Amino acid sequence: QPFQAQPIQSQPHQPLKPQSPVDPIQPLPPLPPIFPMQPLPPVVPDLPLEAW
Repeated sequence: QPFQAQPIQSQPHQPLKPQSPVDPIQPLPPLPPIFPMQPLPPVVPDLPLEAW
């Protein structure tokens, strides 16, 4: 049978399809170990500008 477009009213029991499990909503993956989040190196406080 050829595909017949049916009005939406004919299928009120069919809820919207949830996103396919192939592409689910998931949190961002952790950063790769090649570029980890590390604190900036501490500024040397015992190096006064007056020494210049």
